[in-house]
Amino acid sequence: MRIRWTRLLVMAPLALVVGCAVPQPQNTPVWQRLETDPVIDKDYYLYVPSTYRHDRPAPVVVTCHGTPPYDIAEHHIREWKMLGEQNGCIILAPKLVATDGLLGDGPLVGMIHNERRILSILSSLGYRFNIDKANIMITGFSGGGFPTYWVGLRHPDVFSAIAARSANFSRGNVDGWFPEQARQTPVLVYYGGNDFGAIQGQSEHAIQYLRSKGFVVQTQTIGGLGHQRRPEIAMAFFRGHWKPSVGSLGGKSAVADAARRGGPH
Repeated sequence: MRIRWTRLLVMAPLALVVGCAVPQPQNTPVWQRLETDPVIDKDYYLYVPSTYRHDRPAPVVVTCHGTPPYDIAEHHIREWKMLGEQNGCIILAPKLVATDGLLGDGPLVGMIHNERRILSILSSLGYRFNIDKANIMITGFSGGGFPTYWVGLRHPDVFSAIAARSANFSRGNVDGWFPEQARQTPVLVYYGGNDFGAIQGQSEHAIQYLRSKGFVVQTQTIGGLGHQRRPEIAMAFFRGHWKPSVGSLGGKSAVADAARRGGPH
């Protein structure tokens, strides 16, 4: 316990300085909105680009926040909305639980709650928007790595790409919980060369673990970067793995089926 508290005291002031900053431009043609999923009664932020057309499927980015109050869902919608506008992507930033990257390790019960939230929100959005079910990326920053790995690896039928951005990782809450098909999902893991030691170490652990399980993992260490937001790298990775669109995402999609299944199976 003494080690954990020391780690908290050292990292928390730094997180206050660099973890909250959102340097990305905010002058998008339309604004993000805060909504509530009607099925699970949980809040999320949504950005729909001004170029969205209902007759054309739109790729989706699901972005997972880290440790509150240093990193919250509102930060993520602001971080990603300009990229969504520029690339024609719908951005979803759900409010999550158990994403404490300072003292937490992504407890299983919290990841199950996050899984249900994300899948339910995606399914509900499928009734309102023409979502490209072939191109849905899940990504996370800092403690948001816990739900990114958990949900992304467990649902290769839903997510076409996984990007961990300076993200926490815990082998204990993913090992043995994902299907064989997950190994076909492209994964990106990147972090700053001046990032926290724990982030660098857990990122390398994630890379080693996933490769040992047969995943193809793309990696990048950004020289001179600390614990800072660089979502454009994940966006470029996503675009590099876009697949031909297979049409809109509706109630009978893989997302809807996964949402009905709920937790671990």
